Amino acid sequence: MLPISEEYLHSPCEIYAKDNTPLLIGYLSQFCDDGIQISPREGHLPVIHNHTTVKINIMNDTLGFKVLVGLVYLSTEQMIRVIDLQNIMDYEKRNFFRVKVNLEAKAFPVLKTESSLSAAKTDPMKKTKRIHIHDISLSGLYFLCGCKLEIGDHLIVKLNLYHTSIALLGKIVREVPTDLESNYGYGCEFLDNSGKQFDVLCKYLFDCQREQIQIMKQRLSEI
Repeated sequence: MLPISEEYLHSPCEIYAKDNTPLLIGYLSQFCDDGIQISPREGHLPVIHNHTTVKINIMNDTLGFKVLVGLVYLSTEQMIRVIDLQNIMDYEKRNFFRVKVNLEAKAFPVLKTESSLSAAKTDPMKKTKRIHIHDISLSGLYFLCGCKLEIGDHLIVKLNLYHTSIALLGKIVREVPTDLESNYGYGCEFLDNSGKQFDVLCKYLFDCQREQIQIMKQRLSEI
């Protein structure tokens, strides 16, 4: 039994190498007994060697985000068939989607005893902080802040994606040295990575990676 519902048919998808190098963009065009087939929306697909292990990102606005890993069984300019499909474990999946960004956001310190967004309460003793996000994934983000923070601090990070305000609960896990005067760098992990907030974030990361593939293809065509 395949680890993906046939309701995902015709959903857009991306294929990545094991080291997360983007390989191609297409859509899920067919379910087979032993795997799935991906076809191009337009143009041709690059040919990938048989038996190559690949990661597949599949996005469906209704069903949500799906990540699979499998082996290339057949690859042509018109289609690619991937077999031996398996679900990626959640902790693995979160590491596949870190993208560099340039986002302004606000951070609200919260009580450290709270570990879910619905229960988190703003710490009245600390002020709202403006931060600049440099990269983000489903597991956390890296940001710069103009004031000193402490390892273990809990924050609600509010940012706008697709004209929608989303709030993400995180904890500072490391300080990252920077060359910028009066700016401090911090790595923050998310404490509650479920619900519609992360569906929006997931779509954003998916779109960012798709744009990266387009840029890569354009650069290759100019060589």
